[in-house]
Amino acid sequence: MRTKWVSMIAPICLATPMALAQVASKTDQQRPVHPVAPRNAVQGWISHPAAAPEANPVVLHFRKMVDLARKPRAYLVRVTADNRFVLYVNGVRVAAGPSTGDIAHWRVETIDLAPFLRRGHNIVAAVVWNGVQPLKLPANPKVWQIRMAEGAALMKQTAPNFQQSVATGLHIEGKGDAAILSTRLGGWRVRRDEGHGFENGYAQLKKWFYVAGPSEIIDASKADFDWAGPVEIGPGWVDAVSAPEAARRTLVDDPLPQQSYVPVSPGKIVRGDLRGATRFPGRSLVVPANSKVKLLLQRDAMVSAYPQLDVSGGAGATVKLTWSEALNDADLKKGDRNLIEDRKIFGVHDTFLPDGQERTFAPLWWRTWRYAEIAVETKGQPLVLRGMRAFETGYPFQQTGRFTSDDPALTRIFDIGWRTARIDAHETYMDTAYWEQLQYTGDTRLQMLISYAVSGDARLAAQAIDAFASSNVDGGLMGGAYPQRSPNVIAPFALLWVGMLDDWRMQQPDPAPITRHLGRMREVIDWFKPWQQPSGLLRRNPQWNFIDWVGQPANDRTQFPSYGKTNESCLMSVLWLGALQQGERIEEAFGDKALATADHAKAEVLKRAIRTRCWVPARGLYADNPDGDLFSQHMNALAVLYDVATPQEALEILDRIVEPGKGIDAPEGMATTSYYFAWYLVQAFVHAGAADRYLSLLDTWRELLKLNYTTWPEERGDTRSDTHAWSAHPTADLLGIVAGVGPGAAGYKSVRVAPALGYLKKVNATAATPAGPVSVRYQVKGDHLVAEVTRPAALPGTFEWRGKSYPLSRIRTRLTLPVR
Repeated sequence: MRTKWVSMIAPICLATPMALAQVASKTDQQRPVHPVAPRNAVQGWISHPAAAPEANPVVLHFRKMVDLARKPRAYLVRVTADNRFVLYVNGVRVAAGPSTGDIAHWRVETIDLAPFLRRGHNIVAAVVWNGVQPLKLPANPKVWQIRMAEGAALMKQTAPNFQQSVATGLHIEGKGDAAILSTRLGGWRVRRDEGHGFENGYAQLKKWFYVAGPSEIIDASKADFDWAGPVEIGPGWVDAVSAPEAARRTLVDDPLPQQSYVPVSPGKIVRGDLRGATRFPGRSLVVPANSKVKLLLQRDAMVSAYPQLDVSGGAGATVKLTWSEALNDADLKKGDRNLIEDRKIFGVHDTFLPDGQERTFAPLWWRTWRYAEIAVETKGQPLVLRGMRAFETGYPFQQTGRFTSDDPALTRIFDIGWRTARIDAHETYMDTAYWEQLQYTGDTRLQMLISYAVSGDARLAAQAIDAFASSNVDGGLMGGAYPQRSPNVIAPFALLWVGMLDDWRMQQPDPAPITRHLGRMREVIDWFKPWQQPSGLLRRNPQWNFIDWVGQPANDRTQFPSYGKTNESCLMSVLWLGALQQGERIEEAFGDKALATADHAKAEVLKRAIRTRCWVPARGLYADNPDGDLFSQHMNALAVLYDVATPQEALEILDRIVEPGKGIDAPEGMATTSYYFAWYLVQAFVHAGAADRYLSLLDTWRELLKLNYTTWPEERGDTRSDTHAWSAHPTADLLGIVAGVGPGAAGYKSVRVAPALGYLKKVNATAATPAGPVSVRYQVKGDHLVAEVTRPAALPGTFEWRGKSYPLSRIRTRLTLPVR
């Protein structure tokens, strides 16, 4: 998802003084100019004597020698840094972090260094970098001055927008014998790497919104390549100093595992200016002196990885590595993602400046690419490209879920979705690993469901629930993306967070992520109450009311959702209705039953108001506003999903809002969901008892297969992003709808298997559950279905088919049932 922040700058500049005062009254409480650090600061932070916020961006190298009489069995340290660190022991990469959090929840990694230590001399070293630059504001700034400054800073920042900061520093706390490494005890040395800098990726691209990891510049003539070696080399090393300002934060233990770091292919040369270019990177390649060459690498599939380029010679040369999801034609259009021919690369780039020595150039942050271009311009000395490597990174999900059938396209859709989900899952979920790397509520809800179904690992999902809950802004809402430095409050997304809690209620046995946030849930739901009109509908509320990247038929996104003449919205009202229903279920299970009753009463009032004010009998549809002149799939899918429509109306509505033979497309004159919001459309079909129609909705994804995507895009047509996990929900739904594996009771205390096979004759699938994998095998033979279900012994369940229920009485149950 891309933020609306940049588009807000001009309207705020042109606003009248009265309008500015109104904006200020609503937004002054959203967030402080700088995050407020907690008072219970943890001491023991160190930094460089010259490191200060105004000196950012900065790259620091820390090191300490430890003498050991014997190799230890365990050597535990707790490590964190501002912003980021990579820890080395005796030149070997050991860990990276910290996992993304905010200042009130700054993550600390616990790491056992013992496997990397040896008897005698040992060097423990860390590289720490920070690209967050402070805002320069007048005293007592007005809200528009804050907005303008943040907008300008966005174009200059050299840290990803998810990254918060207090002050640059390193913090290590050793346990037992490892206490000697504690930074509070001193003995650490530090040096600033003058040859490693950063560039703003947004400024490089100009065309598309980009707030992810910055581009990097490494000048080998100034850079420190030997900082983690056995001895200090070169001038500039000094004793690290205490950094009390960096200590002003609250540290929390990180429950997440270390991110993966696995060697993969960087790609193969598919176009190059040199003879024999295709032998690289398997074999070295010489770029002659005084020449310009370009080499284009293509991977079979998208990847998020740390690249490394090995070179020698080439003093005075410039090497530029450009990373891209796809190639573009002369008009920057993408088309078939496999096309190469005369297409060109467009993306962020890193710059390496060789010094004539044998060097390995490696950016500190990972890159996402399917295509990479190495552009070399040499001076008087040839450059040898010795090799290139890549180390894939991401949250270390283990795949349990599988799906195959007699329709191979469905397996491709499943696999592409899972790859997209993995590329967009790191220390947080991300909307897009390439462009933003931000954890948005709407995207994340669907990514969590994929994690549950395919991996069964719910730790990243719990992180997301907690992160959003901690971003309390404007009296009860939350950041639409969080953690994040820039303000980005999306009111409807807060309601989707309530949906996350309800999903967890069904999918996970541990109630803690819900119970610790019951009060936060109530704040979110109650925030919308003041905007309810006597009619029962919601009128326009402050903040960004983003629902989907789809507008009305004219595609005017500023009119979606529509408010009409009375300034009321049916669409916003039905979203609130869904949250009230979810809140009622959560209160009934874990909270206050009186509040559950109150939520139910509010929901019934709202439901009646929507039926009264929004139903248009002549169309047999619910309108987006009480004027009755604008219609969307969104409004009608949610009216079905949240039982505004009667069961009979529901099926008729679904017939009217989907164009036959065109996947998820709506008929002319009606706003169509994006790939993202189509999940709610799909759930409406399932809720109405029309799950067998799901496979026809996947025709939209079948069309995308023709363009050879390896991960799913953000939008239809000429999309910015090719790595958008909000489009990957078919991976979860192929398991949950087609294979039919899902929770039979809250907390996944039982399994319900209810396949919707449609035209399929064979399906083999496995879905993850908290109790272990559930596998199904279906085969239609003549007029009978042969179904085999294998479940964990501790997970009871039922099989449902054509309106009848059959107990899964054995760990492996085989049923033969009539097809009709």
